[in-house]
Amino acid sequence: MLSYDLTGYIAAVLFGIILGFLSAIPAGAVQIQVIRSSLRGHRNTAVAIALGSGVSDLTYGLLTLMGLGGFLMSARFQIWFYALGVAVLCFMLARSVRDYRRPDAGRTAEAPDCRRVGFLTGFTLAITNPSIVLWWIVGFKVFLDLGLSPGATVMLRIAFVLAGAGGLSGYLIILAMVIHRVHHAIPDTVFRRMNLALIAVFVALTAYFIYQFVLHVR
Repeated sequence: MLSYDLTGYIAAVLFGIILGFLSAIPAGAVQIQVIRSSLRGHRNTAVAIALGSGVSDLTYGLLTLMGLGGFLMSARFQIWFYALGVAVLCFMLARSVRDYRRPDAGRTAEAPDCRRVGFLTGFTLAITNPSIVLWWIVGFKVFLDLGLSPGATVMLRIAFVLAGAGGLSGYLIILAMVIHRVHHAIPDTVFRRMNLALIAVFVALTAYFIYQFVLHVR
């Protein structure tokens, strides 16, 4: 018979996976990059982007549930991250515009360093979203309120965050695999529209980050 402590760990893992899946479902820059790479036939790049995003959220989750959530949400810390976000988003916007203007930028061969570039892309895009801290705080609070565990031990928090990051990466990897499997049947016009949608997302995010940066500097 399972002890209550072990049941609590199992509940933390299952709840964390569900939380990670839910956090990955809303369309954002990372998800669009995963879809975009999969449409191009770059499966390894798409998977690396998903893993990079997962590691970023894992980092935020561990820092948050170890008591640094308040520091991560502080005004001084936010200034640096909004500045980093503007730089990263401008770079990604420039790349998306370049790809959109190139008619041969669709189904090209993956570069040898695609995994490293993809991982860094996913990590940097995700790490410019410190609001994920609130998601971890609310999610863990709901888990505790449900009474699924006798206490919030350090190991339980680590298990919860690992499961959450795994759920997030898992959803994106499944998405990448499904799209890659059928990408040959998708016309190039869809890929160009995806590039255009990505440009629109990056423009909106860049404008928002610039606004927030100016707001925090004042």
